[in-house]
Amino acid sequence: MRPIKENKGRNLRIQQESIQYIRDNRLEVTKNNQKTLVILNSFYFVVLIFYYISSLTVFKSWNVTKFYLIVVIIQAVMQVIVLIRYKNKVRSWEEVNIACSVFQLYAMSFAAIMSIVPVEMNQPAVYFAPIGMAFVASFVFTYQRALVLVTVEMGGYLVASFLTKSRDVFAIDACSTLLAFFMAYFLARIMYTQRIRENESRQRIKRMGMIDSLTGLYNKASTEFLCKGYMKSKPLQDCVVMILDFDNFKSVNDTYGHQAGDAILKSYGRILKREADKDHVAGRIGGDEFFMLLKDASPLEAEAMAVRILNKTRTLVAPDGTNPFSCSIGIAGKRVNKNNLQNQETYKELFARADQALYQVKENGKNNYMIQS
Repeated sequence: MRPIKENKGRNLRIQQESIQYIRDNRLEVTKNNQKTLVILNSFYFVVLIFYYISSLTVFKSWNVTKFYLIVVIIQAVMQVIVLIRYKNKVRSWEEVNIACSVFQLYAMSFAAIMSIVPVEMNQPAVYFAPIGMAFVASFVFTYQRALVLVTVEMGGYLVASFLTKSRDVFAIDACSTLLAFFMAYFLARIMYTQRIRENESRQRIKRMGMIDSLTGLYNKASTEFLCKGYMKSKPLQDCVVMILDFDNFKSVNDTYGHQAGDAILKSYGRILKREADKDHVAGRIGGDEFFMLLKDASPLEAEAMAVRILNKTRTLVAPDGTNPFSCSIGIAGKRVNKNNLQNQETYKELFARADQALYQVKENGKNNYMIQS
């Protein structure tokens, strides 16, 4: 009884958190669902035309041409409605939610009929189960709605299969459908749990004020949060920390003024942002001190990036047209202990090694990088 209660409690928590996820990201979810609805409708229309053409040639002995023709006509009308209604203008979450739910049930009904007709063939379903699982990942509903839709689809098909097929073929359908149901259930749980975690991270970063106003990079608090979160979620994954210091920045301010200094820092921030792209994390952790987390990367990859950053920094132009700028970079790759999951190098330890490497670069004349092994 206890595992059942725990499972119910977990499902209830995921349901509540999925509702919060949609509240926090309603516009984004609505846009994505609407876009998916348009794409799937178009894809579905193409599939129906293919089946109709096949019924004239490959399936002509099955006497299903009229059925496919009716379905193609219905879908043609649906296609026009969907394109007019949802192609360009974003509609309300409630409307799009209902439209996506109706389309999913409508498409799965066709998949069910396709798995039964013609009845005299008495063949087990081939496409129904995988299509049902694919729909779990297609639209973003609340967790409960996603499971209800899957239950209705799978349950409805089992009833139809029981009423139209022999007991032996129904047994095969029952096994494949029930297996698909449980796989869809666990897929939904994994996907919604991941979405919830990402949403929690996003909201926490927002609350901290994640962006440095001058450079547009992450600020110190959010870089630390993102780095710790990555290392905790992927304890056996390689990563590299880079600490970057803009050389002699006080003299930059003294020579060219604070406005020019801010402009140089903005340009430097753009260099780091382009290098980080969407795969890594770049932040400003002090006045002239910056930070990068390279996810799933080796020190050799970080070395190549450091060389690019050094070269690009040297191309920055001062107000008098000269190129007097440089930076120093300390690099440290995470030490992964594959024999002990609990005993992994911490963010603090990794940061300290990168900082030590940076200190040695500055002691040796700056304008260079060093990897702390």
